[in-house]
Order: sequence, then structure tokens, then C-alpha cells
Amino acid sequence: MQTAWQTILLAITTANLVALLVQNRRLRTALATARHEADHDPLTGLPNRRALLRHLNALLADRARPVSVALLDLNDFKAINDQHGHAAGDSLLIHVADTLTALDLPTAYIGRMSGDEFLIVTDGGERTSRENATAAADALDRSTLAIFGEPVNCRASVGLAMADHGTRTASGLLTRADAAMYDAKRHGAAVQVWHHTTATTATKAAASRRRYR
Repeated sequence: MQTAWQTILLAITTANLVALLVQNRRLRTALATARHEADHDPLTGLPNRRALLRHLNALLADRARPVSVALLDLNDFKAINDQHGHAAGDSLLIHVADTLTALDLPTAYIGRMSGDEFLIVTDGGERTSRENATAAADALDRSTLAIFGEPVNCRASVGLAMADHGTRTASGLLTRADAAMYDAKRHGAAVQVWHHTTATTATKAAASRRRYR
């Protein structure tokens, strides 16, 4: 027969085991949360710059793989912030993120680089890359957000760059997309594809703006 002491010991052991299981579950949850927060933008919930670059570098490691990036920069975002305040600007960024995510673009990885810049990494050929960039630009062009009762457009300029044998690094590809995006702004185009004639623009953009790593 089981003695009172054995009953007490069994109860203590069971309680300790349950406590360890609960603590282990809490630690695993905390670790998963920390990992998610490290790789996601706290405002929009999209993958952040760190996650985007890691994903892009992983794709570019396969030199035979067709990869492209579409860099989206919101038009007149600074004016919206200045006129309506940063809370309104944050609301617009969240709306843009939701609009892009809802498109469910094929073989696309969408994230927020920084500020009002978003990035679409497409793991596919030129046709898919162009279609994804165009679909994103068109969706934002059609989308508006009411701020203090005033409809605000979400239009963006998009620079598209596709990896080739000469450019298989994230920094090189993003510099090209950056240059193409500035060409789109200058010419009033929704989407501009990088080509060799924009090489000078790419050089100036790399010298004057942030460095991609």
C-alpha cells in the first residue's frame, strides 16, 4: 500500500513536473515572440529590412535563379506627415502594407525597408517580376485612405531591377532598383525598370543615399 509519505512525494514530483512544463512553454513562446519581433516591422507587421535582406541574399546565392526586387516609395508622404501629423502617416503606412499583402502576389516576399519604402522580392522570371511590380503600383494608385475626412492617395513610384550575371548581390540589385525608382519619380511613371542607361543615376543614388548591406 502507498504510504502517506509516498503520496506526498508523488504530489510534489507531479507539481514540479507541471511547473517545468509550464515554464518550458512560456520560454518557447517568448523565444518565438522575440524571433518574430526581430524580423518584423512593429508598425505594419511586415518583414523588416533585416528579414528582407536575409531572404534576398539566400535567393541570390543560387546564381542560376531568376530574382528581382521592386522598390516602392510613396509619393508626397512627407507632405502628408507635415500636413496631418505622424499618426496619419503611420495609418497610411499600415494601409499600404495591408493593400500590398492583400494582392497575394505569386512567388513574392513583401516587406518594409524603412520610412515610406517597401520592397517586393520576386523569386521568378522577368514576366512575373513585371506583373508583380505593376499590380502593386496599380493597387496603390487605386487606393485611398480617409484622413480627417479627406481622401489621401497611396500612389507610389516603383523601381524594378532584375538580377543578372553582373549583379548577384543585394546591395547591387537594390542600388539599381533605387535608381529606377528615382527615374520613375522624375518621369512620372508608376513603374520604371532599371536598364544600363540609368547607370549614372545608380551611381549618384548610391553616393547620395543610404548604403544597402
